[in-house]
Amino acid sequence: MAQQYCTRAHIHVDRVASAWLIKRFLDPNAEFLFLDQPLVPEGAIAFDMYGVDWGHHDNDCSFETILKRHPQLDDPVLHKIARIVHGADILTDADETLESPGLALVFRGLRLVSDSDEQTLERGCWIMDGLYAALSRK
Repeated sequence: MAQQYCTRAHIHVDRVASAWLIKRFLDPNAEFLFLDQPLVPEGAIAFDMYGVDWGHHDNDCSFETILKRHPQLDDPVLHKIARIVHGADILTDADETLESPGLALVFRGLRLVSDSDEQTLERGCWIMDGLYAALSRK
């Protein structure tokens, strides 16, 4: 059985980006659950939820926390993406990068045109793949 990861329902930029990071770089067989209530199923790894290890800590968004918890993810492109996601997720730091406000807007719209969190995640992973590819070629 694949490892399950869970987060809050109605996913937005940090939750999508974190799930993408998990799926692409940590666990290609990851299965995701989107919870309406904060009860983490037994054996699941929670992320971007209140009070969990893979959540917001200090001034870091969940994506940044996951990178810090996994030092083997030392790809400089992932760290560039972390700055962009940080600014897109934490409103007081919206000017963190030029890309942050645009990424926040795209993910807000993505949520509006998707029928489910699963669909938002699927579409969001395409966006994150594109962002990673674009930043890899600079």
